[in-house]
Amino acid sequence: MPSLLHDPLAHWLVVAAAGAVGVGELVATYVGRARDRQHRARNRPQDALLLFVRGRGAAIMRDRGTMLSVALACYLSITAALVIARVPGLRDYADNWWTLGSGVAIVLAGAALRDWAILSLGRYFRRVVTIEPGQRIVRRGPYRMLRHPSYTGILLILSGFGLSFGSWASAGAALLIGFAGILPRIRVEESALAQAFGSNYTEYANSTDRILPHIW
Repeated sequence: MPSLLHDPLAHWLVVAAAGAVGVGELVATYVGRARDRQHRARNRPQDALLLFVRGRGAAIMRDRGTMLSVALACYLSITAALVIARVPGLRDYADNWWTLGSGVAIVLAGAALRDWAILSLGRYFRRVVTIEPGQRIVRRGPYRMLRHPSYTGILLILSGFGLSFGSWASAGAALLIGFAGILPRIRVEESALAQAFGSNYTEYANSTDRILPHIW
């Protein structure tokens, strides 16, 4: 029996969700940085001028190649989810409109959480682990509860796509592969922040969870 994704409407919904993820991240990045520039120009014009003249040349990169591991994990997650969803026996109880709609809703919820995190970080949002001069620990938005809400968003997006492909196994595989790729990034990021902020970051870490409230 053909997968529901062969239905034109179902296919369009999944493609539209993917487009919303990409566009939302671009908009959140631009708006967050523009807001911070305006705030600095209004309240600390001398810092805004220095940032414009010097750029981010003094920023210290601590990524250790983890951006690649996250990107690879996302690619492998979606690829594995699609391959699994092609197996008819692994689409039982999931290849229907209810699970497709639920999957798309999870994708959009994950994208919204990631975009909120990006907006909250503003100019400090980078796709590589970087410590900038004058950087502070962000405690607003979802960072009041989670230290890595952006990664929570990514995991929701990946598992949501897996479910929308019509297979619970696809959703599980996408989630596990995504987590395996993000875990090294979390370790590197927390190490860099602890080194940069010392006891302030330790205090923040003790009052928040990593990616899942009250669990981890």
